[in-house]
Amino acid sequence: MSDASKRIERYRKLAEECRRLAPTSSSTEMRDRYLRTAKDLVLLADVEEQDALLLQRFLRRRSATSRGPR
Repeated sequence: MSDASKRIERYRKLAEECRRLAPTSSSTEMRDRYLRTAKDLVLLADVEEQDALLLQRFLRRRSATSRGPR
């Protein structure tokens, strides 16, 4: 598993934990904070995932063009 995959998985697990904790909070402020944090973590995971895909695509293209015609 790549570093990016590990980060993505961690962000998603943390978001899940925040969503799980939100309804257990006694204050509306903390509940909202947990939910905002969960949203931010999901966004971070999505961006990280997109970045990893773009990097893979770039490296494949670069590898294909560096070989050149045979």
